[in-house]
Amino acid sequence: MFGKNDGRHPQQGKSSSKEVRKFLDGNPGKPAQQPLPNRAVDRSMFGNGAPVPGQAADWSMAVSEQILVYHESEPVEPGVDWMSQLKQDSLQFLADQRGVHLQEVYRESIYKSGIAILVDKIYGLLQRYMFEFNQVANGTELHVSGSISGDVTEVTKYNRFREAEETKTYFRARFSTRLCSLVVRGCDDKVECFLVPTSKVMALSRTENDYQPISTIQVKITEQGMMWRMQDANPPIETLDQLCMWLFSAMIQETKNYARLGGEEAAGAV
Repeated sequence: MFGKNDGRHPQQGKSSSKEVRKFLDGNPGKPAQQPLPNRAVDRSMFGNGAPVPGQAADWSMAVSEQILVYHESEPVEPGVDWMSQLKQDSLQFLADQRGVHLQEVYRESIYKSGIAILVDKIYGLLQRYMFEFNQVANGTELHVSGSISGDVTEVTKYNRFREAEETKTYFRARFSTRLCSLVVRGCDDKVECFLVPTSKVMALSRTENDYQPISTIQVKITEQGMMWRMQDANPPIETLDQLCMWLFSAMIQETKNYARLGGEEAAGAV
């Protein structure tokens, strides 16, 4: 069962089976159409090629501005979108290379976009807590720093000749104290959260795979949008905000545990 729509009134969107669903705003497969920005440009602060008393006319400036205006106002013919065509051709190429149907490659692309959106949303919430928490933790071993690395492709399997045989693309965000790091890692159709010693986070998945995730978010994308739920209902939360509060608290508590056990030596030995 997928959770209810975050940010909507609880009485809206109930299906006949009364499934409770959590939707993230926007469908990665169907990006919302945004209004075009106002193209009007205030050129009062720029030269326009008109002669100035005592100076020669700068015709190159006038020509450049005419070209700029021409490109801004030139209408795009319907159906002449070279980037859309390039992406479509490339997806077909990837499908042919791998010997799978185009629909499978398209599905993977949609899920990668959805996972990136979810990790980015979690990062934004955790970053807000980080700024507030650091008001009291600044300069101590509990001080938190955060970063988001985007998608990183790693070799996960080698053949007997030490050649890359299998790769995985992960989308990561990380928050760290001096002793403990919270890693949010998205791949395929799930987002996993790990607590690992800060001294080991540079090894990426090689370290993360040695630890059990403290929570896993299962993702599902349909024509209606992207839905998520906590795998095994752990933790038992209903919103991303609640999840991020739980994750941030777990990282701080684990940092305190490492500190009580002897700091960096204890963290590195875990």
